[in-house]
Amino acid sequence: MKRLLFFFLFSLPVLASAQVVNFAKTLPQRAWSVGISPAYHADRNVILFEGGGPSIAVNGGYGLLYSLDVNARFIYFINGPDYIGVDAQYLVYEARKTYISVIGGLHYWDQFGADFTGLFTYTPQFEWSLSTGLDIDISFASVVNPRFWIPLNVGYNISEMIFLFAEYSLPISDRSWDIFSLGANFILR
Repeated sequence: MKRLLFFFLFSLPVLASAQVVNFAKTLPQRAWSVGISPAYHADRNVILFEGGGPSIAVNGGYGLLYSLDVNARFIYFINGPDYIGVDAQYLVYEARKTYISVIGGLHYWDQFGADFTGLFTYTPQFEWSLSTGLDIDISFASVVNPRFWIPLNVGYNISEMIFLFAEYSLPISDRSWDIFSLGANFILR
């Protein structure tokens, strides 16, 4: 039972914008999550780079069903416009040490946009998790400008209610930028 509770901690999805911290497992039913995540967005002479520099995100989520949760996120950018977004996450596949999920949502970050993510998480031990996937952010301006990342996430459970993580989002399109983030998430039941 204790291992099962630890696995639930991988469910603290904080995604809303491809400005990410990603976990493939959904929240337990009727559980809340709250988190904080400072990040640094590195400009590589990216087209339409809106903010850049440091940011801090706060997020909250709620488990609707075992395989479905909803999340909201606010990001304060020191050098640019603030971000607000909502998303839903669906757990597609679960095995003993692996999870696969999909996430879709909407955001406003100086313009409206949509977010889509596919995630894979491997848990070699119940305290540790390794996640990766494909993260897509589409902004709807006068020209639609998609951005693509590959998130690389390492997480560690301090306890059954506290999860720490570090993530690097590898840009894979000319409109994307490097994102480095750290943070903590908490489950409230």
